[in-house]
Amino acid sequence: MSRVFINYRRQDSEGYVGRLYDHLTQHFKRDDIFMDIDSIKPGEDFVEMLENAVAACDVLIAIIGPQWLEITDGTGNRRLDEWNDFVRLEIANAIRRKKLIIPVLVGQARMPAPKDLPEDIAPLARRNAVELSHQRFAYDVEKLINAIRDAINVDSSSVRTTDPEELRSKEAALKAVRDDLVNATASPLYKFRTDSRSFPVLGEGYADANIMFIGEAPGKNETETGKPFCGPSGDVLEEMLNGISLKREDVYLTNVLMDRAPEKREPTPQELAFYTPFVDRLIDIIQPGVIATLGRFAMWYMLKKLDLPEKRMTISQLHGKLIKTQLNYGEIHVLPLYHPAVVLYTASQKEILRKDFQKLKLFI
Repeated sequence: MSRVFINYRRQDSEGYVGRLYDHLTQHFKRDDIFMDIDSIKPGEDFVEMLENAVAACDVLIAIIGPQWLEITDGTGNRRLDEWNDFVRLEIANAIRRKKLIIPVLVGQARMPAPKDLPEDIAPLARRNAVELSHQRFAYDVEKLINAIRDAINVDSSSVRTTDPEELRSKEAALKAVRDDLVNATASPLYKFRTDSRSFPVLGEGYADANIMFIGEAPGKNETETGKPFCGPSGDVLEEMLNGISLKREDVYLTNVLMDRAPEKREPTPQELAFYTPFVDRLIDIIQPGVIATLGRFAMWYMLKKLDLPEKRMTISQLHGKLIKTQLNYGEIHVLPLYHPAVVLYTASQKEILRKDFQKLKLFI
């Protein structure tokens, strides 16, 4: 996910965009800024990547220059009127997905009127614009940067304080979920649980945690103890938590499956269908401000549950990216992360995982 998407037309505003990009990279990471073809790897589908980038961004900056409305193609048709015009498609996509769109006027351009725009991007005319002028460029850019920061930063309300009575109520509710899991004889994995004399693994941690981790499934170590993330993967997870000054008891840990399968394999649709309602109950009780998914199955579960546009994207595209959304109790963020086990197989992934974990500092 790119936090900031720059929408512009080369013939109209390329010089301004280059200058703006240089200023933005002084305040935001280059990976968090999407600016057309330079952000797309060779061989990737250009249109699909643009649609995905708009879907995943927090803010779309629409650069409007003096010729923005009138530029035509080789046949004399206005570019904005063409159904496949990239500038139009990107803005329409952002409007449809209710993204924050900031029009940025350059070269003494003026905001277009709704009647001058195709119907699918006519709402752009109602957006308040920022003007970038030669005379006070640095001042104007600073104003724009502050607006972007306001949009993408997590506010202090994401960090919660605990009410003792509410905490006791949540602990009691978690115990009720645990009892239901223990007695879940209809589970497709219940027979293996009893045959192997293993424990179900609901989860562990702070009942009022602001950060909740969801992994894939318990392994042998976990089902022997009834605790999630034991053994080597748990060691990696604890190292990552220590790196942001957290302990296991500060967060809540669970998995999309809560019993171990007879062999090492991917979760089946039947297993996911049975266990994810337990995960839903945990989320409703704990009400975290951020849900960090560990691995692709947990990520897909959350993105599909919330019907987010990013649900068609891969973990390699989304890892380390905060996705703002809503649950029944209010605003939350989803943070896709690689599973800690990836470090056990590919040591070079540790630094990537460590960097992605830094995003959780916003919620501490």
